[in-house]
Amino acid sequence: MRNKLLSIIACVVVAFVTIVACDKKKDILKAPAYAEFATPIASTKYFIKNEPGSQFKIPVGITNISNVDRKIIIKDSSNKAVNGTQYTIESTTITIPAGKASDSLILKGIYAGYPIGRVDTLYLKIVGGDVPANAYNTTYTVTLQGYCDVVPADLTGDFAKTGDYIGASASPMNPYTATISDWTSTGASSATIKIHNLGSTPDYGFGDLSSGNGFLPDDPVALGLTAKLDWSNPSNFSVTIDKQPYVLDSYGNGPSTVTGTGSFSSCAGTFTITFKVADASAPNGYTSVTSVFKR
Repeated sequence: MRNKLLSIIACVVVAFVTIVACDKKKDILKAPAYAEFATPIASTKYFIKNEPGSQFKIPVGITNISNVDRKIIIKDSSNKAVNGTQYTIESTTITIPAGKASDSLILKGIYAGYPIGRVDTLYLKIVGGDVPANAYNTTYTVTLQGYCDVVPADLTGDFAKTGDYIGASASPMNPYTATISDWTSTGASSATIKIHNLGSTPDYGFGDLSSGNGFLPDDPVALGLTAKLDWSNPSNFSVTIDKQPYVLDSYGNGPSTVTGTGSFSSCAGTFTITFKVADASAPNGYTSVTSVFKR
């Protein structure tokens, strides 16, 4: 008797779930049909790699499903980027198959169209099709720029055109040679390096000016400061110099320390590091200096 009762309850539950599921499906089918970009954000960045298959998918959808195919027409525009030169969109008419509510617009960036420093904005807008555009989520913005893989050999060695900028100075002090060595991977998108002679501008260096380059051979900065690199965020390839010894004797004020942050470019092969030196006479640090490393 008990088993029979359980069987009856189970059947009732299954029937209820089936009815609810059917009702939900009916609700989806009966919901008003509007076209929209099926994404919670209205803008994004597309970093174009030097790969034939590089592409970016943008979800597009309709707020209900149907038993027939439906089309969504999208217009692309940009103040600089040209379809066929900086990017390609094979078709701006998206077909949502019967029984489905979404598909994707395929955007393909053209790597050759993005020299170092070029950044474009692409504007996409739903302008027509078999169903009306929604009152929102009908525009989408994509920032386009090139992406270069991080290659240690391209980012180590001597940077003979390094210049230091103090404060708001528009031009650097006398150029000098800085060196990056000891690249050590610490993860898929991180590494540590040694930076030699950071801030050794001959006309004001932080070390012993009698050495001719601002530093003595035994100064930590001459031997190499330890810095951390992180390129997990394509928008920000970062450099971090945690507090550490800088020179052994800072203008007679005893040992000094240095801290710094900055960025690097795997495309241009450059580093930009802003650092601050502190010693007994300036425990909070001297004026910040920005060093730009160039070959």
